[in-house]
Amino acid sequence: MANLMTHLKGLLLKSFFVLFVFSFELNAKTLIFQSNESSGSTSSAVQSDNAVESESQSRSPSSVMPPVSSAPASNANSELFFMVEQLKQEVMMLRGLLEEQSFEMRQLQERSKDRYRDTDERIQSLVQKVAVLEKAESSVVIKSSAPVVSPPVVNPGGPDVVAVNQVVEKTDEQKVAYQKAYNLVKEKNFPEAIDALHAYVENYPEGDLTGNAFYWLGEVYLVLPKLEQARQAFTIVVKTFPGHRKLADSIYKLAVTYDRLQKPAEAELYLKQVQEQFPNSTAAKLAQNYKITR
Repeated sequence: MANLMTHLKGLLLKSFFVLFVFSFELNAKTLIFQSNESSGSTSSAVQSDNAVESESQSRSPSSVMPPVSSAPASNANSELFFMVEQLKQEVMMLRGLLEEQSFEMRQLQERSKDRYRDTDERIQSLVQKVAVLEKAESSVVIKSSAPVVSPPVVNPGGPDVVAVNQVVEKTDEQKVAYQKAYNLVKEKNFPEAIDALHAYVENYPEGDLTGNAFYWLGEVYLVLPKLEQARQAFTIVVKTFPGHRKLADSIYKLAVTYDRLQKPAEAELYLKQVQEQFPNSTAAKLAQNYKITR
């Protein structure tokens, strides 16, 4: 679009320059013609009465000077008109291209808004699902860094075995889905990374890598920046996945998010929490050196 605007300005300047040059040439020709007429009239006034009479006697049709031809001026006007019309056509063409590109940009902006609006709705839906899972204590399996298998309870009245807790195993399908989403994050392809991470947590809400997926969602939203979505993602890790390997990092990033949301009290609270709960972690060291914006 910038190139089109530059080209359009160049054409306008060119047209003004052509108009100026032809106007100057026409004025110069007019001045020369008027100068010739003035000098001729002066010399005729100096002649004597006898010369006038002699000239009148010897005047013949063949001696009469022909009128000055206006052909050059007419040709110049025609050429100028042709060039102006050509410039008008070029300006109209460039204007059409500019309007077409503006329309395409508006369409891209609308599609981008729709995509982010859909993403916001999806994360709000996930937050509601997490709240329901927190209330239903028996339906949520809390995963730690090392899976713990609970022994089954044998029904004494028969051979059936009833499992108290079911541990979700990391299948190859889950690993592939998570690795795909994580690669998009590393490539900084954030829109597709958000879609892939949301798809993972929806398909595997109790997977071993679900906490990681929520953490990377928070990281991506923090970079964009979409601070409210980042706060929600980190909060899910902190409240729903206690003991997770990304818990210390999530607490620290939650403090950073609150600081950027201009909530220094909450930010200071989480900075203290990560230092007290994980004193030897990298996140605690970062929290110790972090300066809250007030």
